Amino acid sequence: MDGLTTRITLEAETSLPTEFGTFDVKIYRGVNGDLSTAVIFGNTKNRENLPVRVHSACFTSEVLNSLKCDCKQQLDFALKYIKQNDGIVLYLPQEGRGIGLSNKIRAYALQELGHDTIEANTLLGLPVDSRTYDEAADILRDLGVESIQLLTNNPLKLSTLQELGIKVKGRLPVPAHANRHSAGYLLTKRERMGHMLEITGDSNGNLQFNNDDEQHIGTVAEHQLPLVHINFALHENGLSTTQNGYQECISCDTDWRRVHELRERYAAVAVGANTWLNDSPQLTARSERLGRQPDRQPDRVIFAGKQRCAYTVARRRTFVIGSAPVAESEHDVIIPASDHDLSAPLKVLRQCQIESLLVEGGLTLVRSFIDQQLADIITVYVKTASPETAIQAVNQAIPALDVQLCDIQHFGKGILLSVTQPSLTRLQPAEQAAYG
Repeated sequence: MDGLTTRITLEAETSLPTEFGTFDVKIYRGVNGDLSTAVIFGNTKNRENLPVRVHSACFTSEVLNSLKCDCKQQLDFALKYIKQNDGIVLYLPQEGRGIGLSNKIRAYALQELGHDTIEANTLLGLPVDSRTYDEAADILRDLGVESIQLLTNNPLKLSTLQELGIKVKGRLPVPAHANRHSAGYLLTKRERMGHMLEITGDSNGNLQFNNDDEQHIGTVAEHQLPLVHINFALHENGLSTTQNGYQECISCDTDWRRVHELRERYAAVAVGANTWLNDSPQLTARSERLGRQPDRQPDRVIFAGKQRCAYTVARRRTFVIGSAPVAESEHDVIIPASDHDLSAPLKVLRQCQIESLLVEGGLTLVRSFIDQQLADIITVYVKTASPETAIQAVNQAIPALDVQLCDIQHFGKGILLSVTQPSLTRLQPAEQAAYG
């Protein structure tokens, strides 16, 4: 990698002891005055296939221990790796993929409203990634490196360094350990930015989310859960059917149109294991019900519990929540859940940009949502013309729901009950119900 180095100047160097080992540290000044750091272990002169990490600064994670990204994990991994194998970590002053700290915080604020990292940058009129690697290439030449193995998951970084004349002989993957705050960001990097990212999981590719965040953050704010709308249908005897097409024989045409209009409005539609296994629901907004082409299709969420819920691969994302599921596609997301607490997987769904969730059954899953006070809206269609009979049916099916708080109206061939303040339901202590 011979060539003239014109963009950098070596400013200072020393030996620095750290918790990972003692490294040689060199500070380079670029043409715009910014300082880049080369952290080195071992000899670099004329080295072939030397492990190199080209790392962009991340104040929020590396100083404040933010849980929203994996930058500190990547830096720590790289330092440990070069300590064991020789190599270089180049630390570049390119906060927030080059947009700077202030803009990064502005983008974080938009992400809290439900936008992913790409959408947030775009709304701010900023590039998705404005980093450059010219000075990194110059530093590698100054250090006399012949060729490298790049520690990265980013294909753009690989190709850019090659275009700058660096001999990149291979890639060393960097593991990503997702937590409930970073899951959505990591999935966006993988699915929308093309990162060759393997988020921590078991042999089946199931995501594992670290629980350490609760020690640092405490209770996650309420706005980090999706809006949950429970919608289901009952016979006048208070039962839901388990026949194929589980609500088909309950809802009338008018109500089915309402259901499909809801489906196209919500980010995802959820059912429990029994509903999925017994009824094989499509969970789509269909043109024959709407009388027009649907505006959009929701993602699918299956609360599988301990059951194995097989499914066909779809263009939509599928989220499977439980202790036994297996991903059918690389685009699907497995959310481990070993108990009946629904708030934990809901937090993960919200981090995966599921801002709203339509829960359609079965009754066991519905009762769990209501018992755990996680429902924002509840609508129940009852196949009867009598309001009194409809009230009795709901009382029998969902004892925790105070029907006196519900709006009750004739709808199609039945009765529709709705409530938007389920926090006022007469809740008993939450029971450990299984997913239904």
